[in-house]
Amino acid sequence: MKVDLKWRVFLVVAIGILISTLDGSILNIANPSIARDFNVEIDAVQWVVTAYLLVITSSLIFFGRLGDKRGSNRIYTWGFLIFTLGSLGCSQSFSLPMLIGTRMFQGLGASMMMATGIGIVSNTFPAGERGKALGLTGTIVALGNMLGPSLGGFLLASFEWPIIFLINVPIGILGFYFGFKYLPIQDLNHEIKSYDIQGTILLAITVATLILALSDSQGMNIMLLGASGLLLFLFCRWERKTTTPLLDFQLFQNRTFIQGNLMGVVVYCTQTSVFFLLPFYLETILGYSPARSGLLMTTTPVIMAVTAPLAGHFSDKFGSSKMISLSLSLLTASFLLLSTLKVNSSYLIIGGGLVLLGIGMGMFGSPNASSILGSIPREKAGYAGGFIATNRNLSYSVGISSSVLLFSWMLHKKQAVLEYSTAYMQAIHTVYLVAAAIALFALVMWIISQTKERFEQSQPLPPPASK
Repeated sequence: MKVDLKWRVFLVVAIGILISTLDGSILNIANPSIARDFNVEIDAVQWVVTAYLLVITSSLIFFGRLGDKRGSNRIYTWGFLIFTLGSLGCSQSFSLPMLIGTRMFQGLGASMMMATGIGIVSNTFPAGERGKALGLTGTIVALGNMLGPSLGGFLLASFEWPIIFLINVPIGILGFYFGFKYLPIQDLNHEIKSYDIQGTILLAITVATLILALSDSQGMNIMLLGASGLLLFLFCRWERKTTTPLLDFQLFQNRTFIQGNLMGVVVYCTQTSVFFLLPFYLETILGYSPARSGLLMTTTPVIMAVTAPLAGHFSDKFGSSKMISLSLSLLTASFLLLSTLKVNSSYLIIGGGLVLLGIGMGMFGSPNASSILGSIPREKAGYAGGFIATNRNLSYSVGISSSVLLFSWMLHKKQAVLEYSTAYMQAIHTVYLVAAAIALFALVMWIISQTKERFEQSQPLPPPASK
């Protein structure tokens, strides 16, 4: 493939990554303003984020498979248009339910881009450059996250929150045009004959029930949680017997595929407790303006922008195992530091926690994705990319819902005996201590699994059986 063509392809995918990450990072800063405008609490405004993620989570595997069958380039390009129209609808919303509905439509477009973008990059670049290219996509993610908080704070200082969705429109139109012009036809998987519509619907209901169980304002809804477990069991049974399952069970026999996605659950679940809850702390407890809060939240993506390409380079050279171990160690340290926040914490403590978070996240994404995609057949890259993105967005949804649930439960419990600010800080301390414990446990499990794998590889092969 010509050098200029592969970088044009990268540019088109990068625009999609930029627009989706920019939208999410700006929204984190705008959530307190949206809550005030619609006069709702934190557990209600979370649905602006969660409903969007639910749509993405439910449809990513479907769009990944559709891309493998019909052409990832087509799905990606039309995703741009749907995302742009959804953004326009969000900007015109006059109630929280309307905003949530248009966010769900926007999520369809985002899902189409997320499901196919990683696979397009992976197939476009040769094996020796795949890690570097994926590392650069990590830089684009960091750039979108970096621009989002500061740009969001700047815009909210002069305009109302709908502006954060309007800025997506010209970028989306540009991406739609370039997608049609530059994206090459992708390798097709001719083994796919039809699509698992029933499985897609069942997965959507299962995920929605789980998130609803974790989003009950009175605490975790045990009945809904049990129902989600039953639905998951029914979904797995359906996938086992249908002729066109959403789940590729062959990939679930791949140790690298399984381990990489399990580590992704930990990293993506825990990091959302910072991105969603910390802006509320900065504005509610410390009294920061959205602009000041956004500038401080820029710390993590700036650090990610530096570390992501380095991580991709080192994963190509040394492998991903050590990079992921270091990433989990830094994430644990970040959550522990943030668990020491006070009602008058300095920039040093907050910034230190965000710096550690940025390094840890930047060192995880590209080595993990490169490891997973490098272990599967090329014709399944679209499916694997869709599954990775499904896993990431489901983890985001669960992370937001569970952290808000834990925070709200602790806050209400502590407010019975403590003043509001003290109760607030104890609640946020609990959230970050739990996140640190989860990251530390994952680190220990990862080290054990990698040690076992190296031991198995060092053993001599058994002699061939004699005839």
